[in-house]
Amino acid sequence: MWIPRSLSDKISAVLETRPALLLTGVRQSGKSSLLRRLFPNSEYVTLDRIAVAQSAQENPESFLRQFDATPQVTLDEIQYAPNLFRELKIRIDADRGQFGKWILTGSQYFSLMKDVSESLAGRVSIFHLQTLSAGELRHSGFFPLLDDLLWRGGYPEIWAYETIDAAQFYDDYIQTYLERDLRQIINVSNLLDFQRIMRSCAIRAGQLVNFAEMAKDVGVSAKTVKSWINTLETSGLIHLLPPYSANLGKRLIKSPKLFFADQGILCNLLNIRTPKALEGHIHEGSIWENFVFTELLKHPEVGKKNIFFYRDQNNVEIDFLIEMNNTIYLIEAKSSERIDPKKLNFRKVSPLFAATTRNILACRTPETLRIPRKDYDVVNPLKHAIF
Repeated sequence: MWIPRSLSDKISAVLETRPALLLTGVRQSGKSSLLRRLFPNSEYVTLDRIAVAQSAQENPESFLRQFDATPQVTLDEIQYAPNLFRELKIRIDADRGQFGKWILTGSQYFSLMKDVSESLAGRVSIFHLQTLSAGELRHSGFFPLLDDLLWRGGYPEIWAYETIDAAQFYDDYIQTYLERDLRQIINVSNLLDFQRIMRSCAIRAGQLVNFAEMAKDVGVSAKTVKSWINTLETSGLIHLLPPYSANLGKRLIKSPKLFFADQGILCNLLNIRTPKALEGHIHEGSIWENFVFTELLKHPEVGKKNIFFYRDQNNVEIDFLIEMNNTIYLIEAKSSERIDPKKLNFRKVSPLFAATTRNILACRTPETLRIPRKDYDVVNPLKHAIF
């Protein structure tokens, strides 16, 4: 079955006024399926095929010339032929009024952004497609099954086809990433060590990154761990969340928190493959916090640049701080249904900001609607939008 994506309208609208669009996202997030559904008449070419990618990379001018008379072209996984970007710039500049001609997709986000910024800056609109959010699943009739999102994750294929074994899907996904995508980003001689790093990341989801500790877990240098963590972030599997500081420089030098971009990979690495395995798990609280992070990440007005965590010198902490629409949102993520207000830090942190603040407790309340309280609102992101 088809599950509508919240980005659909924005993607369709932007191609009416821009010559090119780039849709990024991790593998299997649904990029190609979404574009094929939105633009069924676009000529679709995938560079996932080695021979096609080689042809495009070695002779980009000749490769693109074959589409001169084609109204619209979708070039899938364009990161495999980065030489195309300069030639695309030339063709776009030759006719800036030809809107919607080029649709591009790519999986390796940061390396792809470097090529785009150098060649297509100002010529392409960029969107990032995350895996399915709770809201997208709610609107598609999956409300009774939404608790499964915590361990199954949001990869569209798992939800579209009931017969798919989620555990096997993630086993295959991780193996494909290790054996194919990873080798194209960095040279890793021992894939087993890298897989241990991934599991070490899973154990530390929602915690401050400590390269030295992770190096001890795996038996490699802290420098190697840092390089591999950066690779995981580059490929979009994890996110490093910076601390909030009014001083922008301090955001860059303090330790970030580590989160996974999708619940399914996180739980697979923790060997959580059923709802029962999640109940009472030692990492249940961290898994819930990771879920809340992914829902914030998928919100169309938030995006990664607006999310931080807050911690002062006395270790008073707020899980997430959002800067949005001249308001600061303070969000606490708690996996229980009922939370003792004394365990929340809203009253300690809210008065520190001159801007308007809104406090939100994201917990597993059974209520389907937002519950306003004196100092904060209570919401279950599985059942209701956070904002």
